[in-house]
Amino acid sequence: MYDILICNGRIIDGSATPWFYGDIGIKGDRIAFIGKADGVCARRVIDAYGRVVCPGFIDMHTHSDVMLLANPTHEPKIMQGVTTEVIGVDGLSYAPLSSENIEMMRRYLCGLNGNPDIEWNWNSVSEYLSRFDRQVATNVVYLVPHNALRLETIGFVDREAAADDLKRMQEICARAMKEGAVGFSTGLDYFPCRYSNIEELIAICKTVAEHNGISVWHVRMRDLGLIDAINEVMQVGEATRVKMHFSHYAASGPENKGMSKQILEIIDRAREKGLDVSFDAYPYIASSTTLLILLPRWVHEGGPDEILKRLADPEERKKICQDLQDHQLGWDKIFINLESTSRNRSYIGKSLLQVAEAAGKDMAEVLCDILLEEELNAGYVNFVGNEEDMRTIIGHPCHVSCSDGLLVGEKPNPRGWGTFPRFLSVYCRDLGLFSLEEIIRHMSAAPAQRLGLTDRGLIKVGLAADLVVFDPETIKDTATFDEPRANPVGVDYVLVNGAITVDRGQHTGILNGRALMKD
Repeated sequence: MYDILICNGRIIDGSATPWFYGDIGIKGDRIAFIGKADGVCARRVIDAYGRVVCPGFIDMHTHSDVMLLANPTHEPKIMQGVTTEVIGVDGLSYAPLSSENIEMMRRYLCGLNGNPDIEWNWNSVSEYLSRFDRQVATNVVYLVPHNALRLETIGFVDREAAADDLKRMQEICARAMKEGAVGFSTGLDYFPCRYSNIEELIAICKTVAEHNGISVWHVRMRDLGLIDAINEVMQVGEATRVKMHFSHYAASGPENKGMSKQILEIIDRAREKGLDVSFDAYPYIASSTTLLILLPRWVHEGGPDEILKRLADPEERKKICQDLQDHQLGWDKIFINLESTSRNRSYIGKSLLQVAEAAGKDMAEVLCDILLEEELNAGYVNFVGNEEDMRTIIGHPCHVSCSDGLLVGEKPNPRGWGTFPRFLSVYCRDLGLFSLEEIIRHMSAAPAQRLGLTDRGLIKVGLAADLVVFDPETIKDTATFDEPRANPVGVDYVLVNGAITVDRGQHTGILNGRALMKD
């Protein structure tokens, strides 16, 4: 007797081998049977005729973190078929941190990760992960963030780490990995991560490599440019032999158009030299992040209180605006994303250029006004990519899928709601860039392997029953830049650790996600 039997489906097992017809029996949280289930009984039978049955999708780069705790049913991802999310990305998260530093990051990261009304009552990685385990709809995988290592040793200060600081960072990183983090992440365009040098990154990654973890990189593009920023990471890999993974790999911005082949050649050459490297990318030409990132480097030091003081001081404001004006930012492509309750709600969905023209102000002044009035809780969507480069990048065999989904604001990037059905509909069914077998590997087995999750990512007896049943003819993303908070169609069932979390296209409310650790 099985708990659940999925019958008559076209099974795509995640390995990129050809599909086959079969039935899947589930007992508890595991796959117990694959074959033809004639005469087999089950408490619940799902008829998957005309449907694809595949492993649950793994989102390699998310900003769900505390928003998942605030909304544990997590419809934006579970309705896409996402059963596992990687949090703690871009070097920006909330553990291990002192209570004081958690409060500072809560305010500093509000435009990126949100500032929900939850209990912020953890300090260690183990305490943080316990807040997710069996209390949210999806599984989570955690990366120890670079900001925590810096804040707990140096503070929010623009200086290089001394020898004692590096030793302390290594100790904190090692403890975090022992408590459940599968690796380390940094965001070298963000603060305080941006204050680091290559010696600091090598020291941290030596510890990550010793624990067989993965290092995940948002590169230093604002300081070095695209190619030099990628090569900096390769230097760390050569020095430490750490596993490397690039976040949201892209040839974004007009200065980088047409460079997709060049940056993929860097990956290929590194692998030929024996470096273990991969990358993720999402299927949209627009990026998005916190508006705060546009402020000059010197403005960030000290954290949110100091930033707000500088924005409010007339003389400091002049310096900020002059710095912004000296570095043209493509204002016409930066579209404001704020909460619907914002005092500046009329700006939502408009470009900085449009807002400035309507207000009769300089664009730098408008940017400062928004950040000050919103107490830093502001984001933006930036149309800096191009379709040709994106298609080249996502077609590479080292690519794994991600959403980089931000879940805050009234008009966030639709990738938080549509990424995985979009891969299946636009880039597989409509454009034929992938076979179903290959794109599903990018979304399941490939990210599982990179993260060291040996018990999921494939349909195989004994592995976790994280499964998706979808209609290959109708699956489609419906989220758009005008209406981004729209669930997809064509996803019929989603199982997380053997529990039916989406049933006939409806969320059941079951919270069966686990905090996952690498084997």
